[in-house]
Amino acid sequence: MVERANQYPHIELKLTKQGNAAPASSGPRKQHPQTAANADDRWGHGSRLKSSALSLVADWKETQEQREDEEKPPLPEALPLILQIDPSSFDPDGLKTYGIEIIAELEDGYIIGASADVELSDLQKKIEKFIREEHGGGKVAGIWEILDGTRRPEYILSPELLARWDRIEGEQVYTVDVGVACVGNQSQLPDYPKRKPDESDDKFTERVNRWINERELREDQWDDLAWERQQELTRFVEDEPYSGRILSIRDGAINLAAHLPDSFSCRIQISGKGLKDLVLNFPYVFDISEPDIFSDFVQHQGLSNGDDSSFHLEPPESNAPKVCVMDSGIQERHSLLKEAIDSQNSTSWVPGENNKTADYVSNGGHGTRVAGAVLYPRTIPRSGKQQAVCRIQNARVLDANCKLPKTLFPPNLLGDIVKFYHEQTGTRIFNHSITGSVPCQTRYMSAWASAIDQLTWQKDILFIVAAGNLPLSIRIGHTRLSVREHLSANRLYPDYLLEDSCRIANPAQSVQALTVGSIALDSCNVLPWFSLSQKDKPSAFSCSGLGIWDTIKPEVVEYGGDFAHDGGFPPNLSYPKDLCPELVRSTLDGGPAIASDQVGTSFAAPKVSHIVACLAAELPDESCLLYRALIVQSARWPDWARADDVDKLHVLRQIGYGIPNLDRALGNAPNRITLLTRGGERSIKARHAHIYQVKLPEELRSQGEELEILVEVTLSYKAQPRRTRRNRRKYLSTWLDWDCSKKGEDPERFLERVLKEYDAPEDTDKGEGLFTWTLGKQKNHKTIQNVSRSAGTIQKDWTVVKSFELTEAFCIAVVGHEGWNNDPDATAPYSLVVSFEAVEANIPIYAPLVEAQVEIEVEQQIEI
Repeated sequence: MVERANQYPHIELKLTKQGNAAPASSGPRKQHPQTAANADDRWGHGSRLKSSALSLVADWKETQEQREDEEKPPLPEALPLILQIDPSSFDPDGLKTYGIEIIAELEDGYIIGASADVELSDLQKKIEKFIREEHGGGKVAGIWEILDGTRRPEYILSPELLARWDRIEGEQVYTVDVGVACVGNQSQLPDYPKRKPDESDDKFTERVNRWINERELREDQWDDLAWERQQELTRFVEDEPYSGRILSIRDGAINLAAHLPDSFSCRIQISGKGLKDLVLNFPYVFDISEPDIFSDFVQHQGLSNGDDSSFHLEPPESNAPKVCVMDSGIQERHSLLKEAIDSQNSTSWVPGENNKTADYVSNGGHGTRVAGAVLYPRTIPRSGKQQAVCRIQNARVLDANCKLPKTLFPPNLLGDIVKFYHEQTGTRIFNHSITGSVPCQTRYMSAWASAIDQLTWQKDILFIVAAGNLPLSIRIGHTRLSVREHLSANRLYPDYLLEDSCRIANPAQSVQALTVGSIALDSCNVLPWFSLSQKDKPSAFSCSGLGIWDTIKPEVVEYGGDFAHDGGFPPNLSYPKDLCPELVRSTLDGGPAIASDQVGTSFAAPKVSHIVACLAAELPDESCLLYRALIVQSARWPDWARADDVDKLHVLRQIGYGIPNLDRALGNAPNRITLLTRGGERSIKARHAHIYQVKLPEELRSQGEELEILVEVTLSYKAQPRRTRRNRRKYLSTWLDWDCSKKGEDPERFLERVLKEYDAPEDTDKGEGLFTWTLGKQKNHKTIQNVSRSAGTIQKDWTVVKSFELTEAFCIAVVGHEGWNNDPDATAPYSLVVSFEAVEANIPIYAPLVEAQVEIEVEQQIEI
């Protein structure tokens, strides 16, 4: 491990104030013109809905009779339907009073629903009341349309599977991943009791205990319902006409990583006719997709970088952090790796190869290269010695063809790996250089990505995930065009990276993973090859964001190489040695030990894992949320991205927050100081605010000194996910954002303002004081349009201000908001990092700011 003298350590950020927002007022929601028109035409709108409902019931009964005649497997006693509601004013959870369970929310107000009341009697009663203008029917105006199930494939199937839907063969066996909703038709848990005026302690305690008992009862009911639906799905799939099987259920149970609070996911094999029946008629299914196929670049010639080496890798410290490499195995006896390998805990999850943990991928392996990039993120030493920063753990999951076997269901696999390594060896860092080969879906969070989010919620761990790669010349599937196809269609680099076909691959959209894209480490201009990219610009193959719900993905980038073309039309493409990162190469089938012969985001991700390992070694008692925050805080855009004529939204989509820097992540400099929350995870509840204050000394704020100060803020948090909802506010149990004080605003006044503005709409411009942030909280922010820093669970923003514009007290507020979990005790853990840096490197600010922080004292909580 390289020794680093940390003369300028990070400073603790002090919690100064905290408070609670007042209860939300239940004002009227904005009504859509279509809803208003429906309300004005009660008879016409009501009659149309009633006719649709009656037709739906009749068709369902006819279908059931036909199923019995054809001896098809029985279905759950529930009628599937699709509705369109007013997305601006109709609360989807309100459908439960109509006897309709929400299976999933879709775009534009569409809802996949199911009704155990197969006559739809509750719905029809509401419609009748609406027509007669009776109490209890007014909200029917917000139900725009009731549809039959013929459109279910459009809303349930992945794009790849939907494109093949008409070609599904009845007797062919298909392997698919299935998402099943299991919230049920219970009403939402009532809000936590609020104490009434003059209410006695005993009375209030009694009401609170009743609420706690009801919460526990609901949780038991949800578990029972999930088990019941698992059994119903199993009976359907395994019934004789379809003779399928559930591949991912072991010992009769769903793996916990695949079981979320609102749904479970599993992998099944089933005949084509069974698959069509499942999609069209099984009422609780909301998502069906084919298993992702892992794809990476494999070049069939090794290019030696020279094997003459006297370098010696020394073992890491006994308490060094561990990095689990989930990949194709590792050549553990490789001279450049063996001293860092935790061979006692090497495992293989490849079916039938439990004892084979080596890297059997031909032409130099894949996992071996990834493991080497964790230890050697830049170049590989040829002489001397170096201590390994971490212990490498080998979890082999890819077979000899560098593919993830279809019998391995990713949520189960990740759950097993985390359980094995985290519980047995305390591993917290998981390098995940495996992605699907096509763009991730944006309708729902995938089972694979949500498993990462769920495991991250449950454990203090961090997944570092590759963004995914575009193929060189051959299209993959229906949606992933190759680089050659883009260029042949006159889509120029780097513009084609913004196409939908170049979107990040599953599971890179996980909101709680750290996603890594690739940039070019050099350029090539040697006939016949000309590189597509240039140094520090996005690689020609690196998948881009934004992610699901417009989250900023990838968050950071590292050097993964680039493609070159020969100038022809259509062009021939390759990746010469000069464009490839230097990597450790497996020698099991011959060839050199070191080579520059492959490119990909697979090799960019472990370089970020190296930084995480260094942070874990330096700050072993801190949370992974802080490691993630420090990496993003250390990231910067390269010079080309900051030029005035560059579209900053395009930059953000292609390289996220930029290139992380190990020195900035670990420490500071005379002209830079970083303050952070320490001592493990901090947690915050919904409707609460935490205020952190940084005192800025007079010499920094001097009116006579027009110094430029770079201010950076990063918030990193996590929450519990659920899959059946379409936005972060309902995907996460609790969501957070941050704000900063205005000029001359002391902590108490700042807290008062934050809590007062708590319930203002998200798109309201609340004003962020004297700072013109690069991103801002609103999508209509004037610096970069159509993106918000608050969309994800990692939220960074930065600005440059004049020193005389700063005031004595700079305050940051972390604010908690209610997601799907209305339990008042629900919390979201977080870490906060704030940095100040003098743009002119010779201006010292570290020492004066350290002295100023001594004056801050934590004050008592303010009750609002």
